[in-house]
Amino acid sequence: HQATPPPSPVLSADSTSHSPLLHTRVRRSPLHVQDLIICRWADEVTSQLDQLQSQQQQQQVSQGRQTQSQQGSPGDARSSDRCDSHKERLTVYCQTCQVAVCHQCALFDAQHAEHTFQPLERVYEQHVMRIQDKVDQLKRRNMELISFIQEVEKNMESVRQAKDERVREIRNAVELIVTRLESQLKSKLVTLMTQRGHLAHEAEVLESLLNSVEYEVRVLSRSQLIDRSANILAMFNDFRRQPTSSLVTAPVPAEFQSEIVPPYDGSEFRLEQFSQLQQRADPVYSEPLRVHGLSWRLKVYPDGNGVVRGNYLSVFLELTAGLPETSKYEYRVEMVHQSARDSSRNIVREFASDFDIGECWGYNRFFRLDLLSSEGYLDSDCLLLRFQVRAPNFYQKCRDLAWHAAHLEAEAAVQRRLVCELRDRLQLTSAAPAPTSRRHRR
Repeated sequence: HQATPPPSPVLSADSTSHSPLLHTRVRRSPLHVQDLIICRWADEVTSQLDQLQSQQQQQQVSQGRQTQSQQGSPGDARSSDRCDSHKERLTVYCQTCQVAVCHQCALFDAQHAEHTFQPLERVYEQHVMRIQDKVDQLKRRNMELISFIQEVEKNMESVRQAKDERVREIRNAVELIVTRLESQLKSKLVTLMTQRGHLAHEAEVLESLLNSVEYEVRVLSRSQLIDRSANILAMFNDFRRQPTSSLVTAPVPAEFQSEIVPPYDGSEFRLEQFSQLQQRADPVYSEPLRVHGLSWRLKVYPDGNGVVRGNYLSVFLELTAGLPETSKYEYRVEMVHQSARDSSRNIVREFASDFDIGECWGYNRFFRLDLLSSEGYLDSDCLLLRFQVRAPNFYQKCRDLAWHAAHLEAEAAVQRRLVCELRDRLQLTSAAPAPTSRRHRR
C-alpha cells in the first residue's frame, strides 16, 4: 500500500496514546473506522518513541539505584511503579477512585470515565508533606519524651542522693549514740570497779587478820596466847565495829537509755481464783493500758483457746483504741515466777506485729496448764502476768503523740461549742419574764 501522510489530529492522538513524554493535552475528536489508515511511518515513529522511553526508564532506574546506594533514597521504588494492565509507569492519580493509574487508564479506561485526575507527583508531594508534618510532630514529641526521661532520671538520682544523705546522717547519729553508750558504760564500770576495789581491800585485811590470828594460835604457848587473847579480841571488835552496810553500795542499774527505741509502757494483770476461771470458756480481760491515746488490754484464756483448750494457757494483746491505720508495735508478755521471786525464771514472750483496732496478737500455746502449779507460777491460786508495749521507734511515737494531740484538740473544740450553746440557752432563759399567777373568784 502507498503510505500517505495522515492528518495531524490522528498523529497527535496516536502520539499521545503511545508516548508519556508529551504532556500537551489536546481535545480529542471522535474517530471513525473509515478514517483510519495504515501508516508505516507512524509505526516507525511510535517504535522510536517507545525505544527512547525504554532507554530513559533504564537510565532512571540505574540512577535511582546509584542514588539509593549512596544516599538511601527510594527513587528506584517510585520508578518501578507500573500499571498491571498496560505495564506503563503510574503518572496519574484518580481522586475519585483514590488510586494511582497510568495515562492510558486515565484516557481510555471506561472505569475512570469522567473522573477527576491530578498528576501523581503532585499528590505524592502532598502526601509526603503531610507525612513529614506528622513526622516532625512525632520528632518533637520524641524530644519531649527524651526531656521527660532525663528529668525523671535526674529525679531518681536526687532521690538516691537524698537517701544516701539520710543514711549518712543515721550512721553519724548511730556512731554518736554508740559513743555516748560507751561513755555511760565506762562510767558504770568505773563505779563498779571502785566498789569491787573497796570490797577486795576489806577482804584482804580480814584475810590478813585471820592468818595472823591463826598463826599466833598455832605458834604461841598457852600462857602467851592467854596474854595475847585480849589484844586479839580487841582487833576483832574493832573490825566488827564497821557495819557491813557501809561496804555495800547501791547496785548500778544495768540499763541504758536508748535514743532510737522508746522504752516500754506496761501494766500488771493478776488473775485471782485461777482454778475457777479455768472452768469458764470465756476469756478474761485486764484493765486498759492507755498510752498516748492508744488503749491496750490483755486477753487471757485461762483454759486455752480453740484446739489447745484444756492443755495450754492462751494469752493475747488487744488494741481497743488508736489510730485508724495499721501500725506495727512491739509487745512483751511476762508470767512471773511467784515461788522463788527469781526474775530469771519468769516466762517472757516478745514479738512485733501489725495492729488494727480490735485486733489481737499473742500466743495460743503460752504455757502448759499442768505445769503452772508444779513449776511455781501459781501462788494461792493466783497467776500474775505483766504486759508491755511500745512503738518501734521515736518517729512513730511522735506520730502517735501528734495524732493524740489533734484528737484532744478536736474533742476540746466540741466541748467548747457545747459550753457556748449551754451559755446561750441559760441567757435566754434568764432574760425571759417570769410567769404571773392569777386567782379567780367564783
